[in-house]
Amino acid sequence: MIEEKRIDDRATCREYRRIGVWNRMKRLLIVLISLAGIDAFAQSGSVRDFVIDQTKPYVYLKFDHIGPRKPVQDGEGDTGIWLRVVNNCRIPIVFVSFNMPTGNPGVGLMDEVLDTEPMMQIYYSAEEEKEAQRQEQLRKLKQKPTGYTFETAGVVRVQPGKEILFSVPLNHVDDDWYMRVKFALDLNGSSVSVGPFTYLPFYEWNIPREFRPR
Repeated sequence: MIEEKRIDDRATCREYRRIGVWNRMKRLLIVLISLAGIDAFAQSGSVRDFVIDQTKPYVYLKFDHIGPRKPVQDGEGDTGIWLRVVNNCRIPIVFVSFNMPTGNPGVGLMDEVLDTEPMMQIYYSAEEEKEAQRQEQLRKLKQKPTGYTFETAGVVRVQPGKEILFSVPLNHVDDDWYMRVKFALDLNGSSVSVGPFTYLPFYEWNIPREFRPR
């Protein structure tokens, strides 16, 4: 009888330990869930604090107009596209800039001109495939411009909630290529040179339909 009592006591102790461990796990789980909720709320609050207009990206490009423009480099056309950089966050942003010719409104921003990603095409006839090949040959004959790069450069800063106007030649955007500018959050004096950088692309289809080149 004494031995049986000992066995029962051991079983009872094991059961108590199991219940105790489970209760501790439940308390830990409740704490973790609470902390996760607090962290998610803090992150959400941080985003709301960082972005000024919640319906728009924290920095974005906005089309302004297309019109006459004094060439910056030899060989450029005299028609340009004007865009606005809108700083929709609560931290200043910085761009690498250059001086524009007298008479051109806005600032000069360094930009890159890059090929658009090719789209997969499905041909339903030999004629369609032949036409696509002809278009590809014509595309290869097009002269893609280079973006703006200058050895001597400055810095332009856009304050929170503000915007700046800049322009590039109209041919910096096309069916086959697009342009982009890069910026950095103005966190310290070296941000504009070492980043990290964010890129703002602009495609031909970002131009309102009524203003697109024919």
